[in-house]
Amino acid sequence: MPHPADEHTGARIADYRKIRHLTQDGLAQRAFLSRGTIAKVEAGINPASPAVVAATARALHLDVAVLYGQPYISEMRQDEIDTLIMPLTEALDLYDIDPDPDIHPRPLGVLEGASAELVTLFRATDYSAVGTRLPGLLGELATALNVSQSSDDHRRTAAALANTYWIANQFAAKLGFPELASIALDRMGWVAAQAEDPLLQAVRLYSRSLAYVRRGRPEIGLKLVARGLALVQQADRPSSVPALAVAGKLHLRGAFIAARAKDQTRSAEFLALGTEAAERIGHDVPDIYWLSFGKTDVAQYTVETQVDLGQMPEAVQSARNIHFPAGHSPTRISRHFIDLGRAFAEMGRNEQALKALGRARAASAQQVRYHPTARDVVGTLVRRQRRLSEELTSLAVWVGMA
Repeated sequence: MPHPADEHTGARIADYRKIRHLTQDGLAQRAFLSRGTIAKVEAGINPASPAVVAATARALHLDVAVLYGQPYISEMRQDEIDTLIMPLTEALDLYDIDPDPDIHPRPLGVLEGASAELVTLFRATDYSAVGTRLPGLLGELATALNVSQSSDDHRRTAAALANTYWIANQFAAKLGFPELASIALDRMGWVAAQAEDPLLQAVRLYSRSLAYVRRGRPEIGLKLVARGLALVQQADRPSSVPALAVAGKLHLRGAFIAARAKDQTRSAEFLALGTEAAERIGHDVPDIYWLSFGKTDVAQYTVETQVDLGQMPEAVQSARNIHFPAGHSPTRISRHFIDLGRAFAEMGRNEQALKALGRARAASAQQVRYHPTARDVVGTLVRRQRRLSEELTSLAVWVGMA
């Protein structure tokens, strides 16, 4: 059922604050935030930034998904995604049992292609297709791993299965199932070691670090980034393009985590290291271990970190210099405009915020539909205006807030 505009993240923070018998001052002290920030977020005057949500969730002993109101069951039913969660749960649970005699895996090359295609579908935010294919492919690959004949086939199958577990992690996280996402990442760690590829294991730590940011534990996230960078140095060729790209992506993740922790100096240091890696490569790399990296990504993370540091005018200025190349990930483009929409909203520039969300939706509609920051910005814009424009009304109805 649709969520009215007053059922927003800030309102849920207020509800759980009262359940914990805390005043706004009390929550602010526990979360290391100002009372004014808490008051404006609870009232819906300002969107609840990811940093505020993580800090308050930690202070209230909650998962951030609870405060975001995830999963969005009503929207998932409309998109026919809700029925895909249970099969995925079972596929993740049955990873270590004896091979299923009823599963006859396709040739390894075909399975590798199917796994790679899932990445393409996920980047296009075709969540229905991803969720439909994931359980069966996980079963095929797990069976193929158990019956692989040669060591080379075993490593290749393990790498393809790790890739598919990574997609399962991303899929579950996007739809608001953090525990399921964590299980998928654990399975990825189990099989990545069998692929004998340090870069693959480094990418897993890149993904794992984000979970601790969501839990309000950035210090652990940064430790995982450091461990990932150490693994890159164990690669056969640490100066190769793949190794530089993975290292660069880890540096950008470090910049993002430090910004969430309001450590501007450390964030800038990580950004500088990411810039150095991008300059050494010399061009954008669109697909290295399912990630993109290059000067475009550095520019985008510059905007993202500025937003998280509260430097909204600087973020808007930096965004003017970004030109996404053809083939750039639609989800990354959409995420950029969601961040820009948040910056405009916090600056009180409502019309520009709405236009940014429109561009985010054009790049990747389901990214906006299931992204908590986008939904919070929409809710903020709704509550600020007495009479809604047709465009804002349409967007609010579409994300399930009206």
